[in-house]
Amino acid sequence: MKPDAAILTIAIPTYNRAAKLQAQLERLAPQLTTEVRLCVFDNASPDKTGEVVAQYPAAVYFRAPANGGPGRNIFRCFEEAATDWVWVLSDDDLVTPTAVMDLLAVLRSATVDFVHTYSWTCPYSQAEVVADLPSFLQRSNLSSLWWLTSGIYRMNSFRSRFRLYAEAMSTWGPHLVMTLSLLESGSGKILLSPVRLTLPTTSPISWSTLGFLLRSSLVPEFLSRPEHQQLVADRLILEFFNEFMLMGLRETAGDQQIRKWHRIHFQVKRNLKSYGASGVGAYIFRNWHRPGYRQKSFQMFQQAVQVQLLSWCPTALFHALAGRLPLSKDVRENYYAKRNDYIVPV
Repeated sequence: MKPDAAILTIAIPTYNRAAKLQAQLERLAPQLTTEVRLCVFDNASPDKTGEVVAQYPAAVYFRAPANGGPGRNIFRCFEEAATDWVWVLSDDDLVTPTAVMDLLAVLRSATVDFVHTYSWTCPYSQAEVVADLPSFLQRSNLSSLWWLTSGIYRMNSFRSRFRLYAEAMSTWGPHLVMTLSLLESGSGKILLSPVRLTLPTTSPISWSTLGFLLRSSLVPEFLSRPEHQQLVADRLILEFFNEFMLMGLRETAGDQQIRKWHRIHFQVKRNLKSYGASGVGAYIFRNWHRPGYRQKSFQMFQQAVQVQLLSWCPTALFHALAGRLPLSKDVRENYYAKRNDYIVPV
């Protein structure tokens, strides 16, 4: 494969998931052309990741000498890209049978800086170009932008933002920060594309939603304009805050974890309010009577009430109250089944 013929790097960051990586490579291998470089970035996995990659001669293998965390490993995907475009593809987001062909068809004629593809949380019905942050958030959401696999980056437009990525690594969304910065600059364009590159996934949330909330509440700090900080802070509250606080009930096995839940509730709310976020009340007031919005408004109201009641509840009564709330099916199942997974060793 000639490097100078390639326009796209497909970069797969991975750690200790050889079986999932193999399933991904098995789907990608028949789709590769001279226009594509396939790179695997192994975060010092102790399993057979290297042996798996060796079965696919077209794949270039990079192994870190030590596990530097997922953010650093993903950063290497950007740093090592030598093509015009890079697609950072998760090892467990299985590609469609025509993903590479469909993506190349978009990129060959693209005159934008970033391509945001179809995601299950925010599907696009037609191709559209946006060039500012308010326009993007009117047509999409932070949740879909946070999903790493949904974005394809033009490297010439993002190399100048690598320092910002490094500074924002603690937010768990440094790639998101780079893209928000591009939009805020007024010099970048994003193509919202209806092309579907991956299959639907039902993978359960296995990471700490409380940790995510605490770190993501710092994302507005990396924007320079107060109106954009407020816009992003509003979206963080609407899209994540109450839902993830309730999902975080699975992280409250003991008194120490319950107190942590209360601290994170207080701190995240305080962080986002400091940027002028108005909360869910304003959203419900605006949308309660709009056709098609009542069910979502009611769900958000119910979540907000449950979180507020729990935030007022003393530690000794926390689980008694949580067990009596009309929690959603997913929250209730995680709350009862996974609490022991988050016990902090003493």
